[in-house]
Amino acid sequence: MKRNNFHTHVFRCGHAVGDEERMVQAAIENGLVELGFSCHIPMPRYRRHLLKGTIEERSINNIPSFIRKLILGGPNMRMPYSQRHIHLKEVQRVKEKYKDEIQIFQGFEAEYFEDYQDYYQELLDSNTVEYLILGHHFDRSSINERYYGRAILEDKDVLKYASQVVQALETNLYSYVCHPDLFMIGKRTWSPACQEATTQICKKAKELSIPLELNSGGIRRGLREIEGVVNYPYPYDEFWKIASEIGNDVVLGIDAHFPNNFKEENYQNLELFAKRFSLHVIENFTFRKGKSNK
Repeated sequence: MKRNNFHTHVFRCGHAVGDEERMVQAAIENGLVELGFSCHIPMPRYRRHLLKGTIEERSINNIPSFIRKLILGGPNMRMPYSQRHIHLKEVQRVKEKYKDEIQIFQGFEAEYFEDYQDYYQELLDSNTVEYLILGHHFDRSSINERYYGRAILEDKDVLKYASQVVQALETNLYSYVCHPDLFMIGKRTWSPACQEATTQICKKAKELSIPLELNSGGIRRGLREIEGVVNYPYPYDEFWKIASEIGNDVVLGIDAHFPNNFKEENYQNLELFAKRFSLHVIENFTFRKGKSNK
């Protein structure tokens, strides 16, 4: 299987190490033939977005973090909007510099935020990016209280997550779903709600021929034991049993945050997991363009 990765972050996201060129060099060193950059999408009007969500939530969990986000115009996991042009120029530069060694693509990892759907569409229509991937981390606004990977998640949160992922897929803006089982970070046991949420996501993805990502980031977190059940926080066994039964297309995602994430061991771990559940792994997928290619 050819080595590629379309889920790659750089230091501009605030929680990764390595610039655009170092990531390309590491990918080449590890035998990748395709590399896609997908930092967490920089958002215009982010301060207004943050304030709106905070007013709706009526609470601030972490005041210093909230103040920092307002000052910087982005949290420590999202590229500030002021950095977008620098990043886009750097990707174009390395795309040209290394064109004989690796094929490079420009994308972003984006949540399903209804207020930003027109912005996402414009990015695709203008060819500012070649693709978007759905990394749905937050409910409506990117504030801590709405994070779907928080320590404790209730069944109602899991079902809300699934509903929003399904709505996102119906927009045709997102080329695949990143870590679709992210909710199992904070869901301490597998429940009927988890079963229902997984079935909804997998059936909609199958219906629309949108792949699901088997994500290496959760494997790198290591195994955990809860109530006698040993599992990765994600990829979570029960989720992928259902994906296998439904027959979803699956892409392997390194979710690279460091240059050494491209090492062969991470790909082998994903391939072994996929083989264990007889998942249909694909090497290529369609870049979706929202309304423009419906």
